[in-house]
Amino acid sequence: MNEVEVKILEIDRDAVVSRLEELGAEKVFDDEMYAVYLDYDDERLKRYGDLLRLRKEGSRVMLTFKKHVSDTPAKVREEYETPVADFGTTRDLFRRLGFIEWLVVRKRRVSYELDGTHYDIDRYLDDFGHIPEFLEIDARDMESLSKGIELLGFSGEDCKPWTFVDLAMHYSGGK
Repeated sequence: MNEVEVKILEIDRDAVVSRLEELGAEKVFDDEMYAVYLDYDDERLKRYGDLLRLRKEGSRVMLTFKKHVSDTPAKVREEYETPVADFGTTRDLFRRLGFIEWLVVRKRRVSYELDGTHYDIDRYLDDFGHIPEFLEIDARDMESLSKGIELLGFSGEDCKPWTFVDLAMHYSGGK
């Protein structure tokens, strides 16, 4: 399944939440996330824009592979995701298989869903705590994404088709 998403930087959290609730969006998640990003020694996944991630989402653990499709006008990835029983065991398995951990992040996420579109308000913690809170809108296709953006009063100019690395570089003065 394809994931079509954008980030909207430096949002007014209260206004976004108020609008989502006014529209009847359902709050589906409110907890911390801890993620480990994995790659081969030669960094071939990163080179091709692909991603392998093990993430603890509250009490749930998910293994995700995202295959790069496009970065304009939204970030589009072919996404494969499955739950796994144990974060530590799965992490150890990948280490023993020779994968390297190139990034470890922790964030606070509040998620809403409306008509199949996901709205995630993210705030990174620890080493990336300097990144201001932002909104990520994730939809099944460009039409749904555009509708989700407009429903919240944003425009295409407000949207960035960025990965976490792009976001981190932007707030470190690199983009």
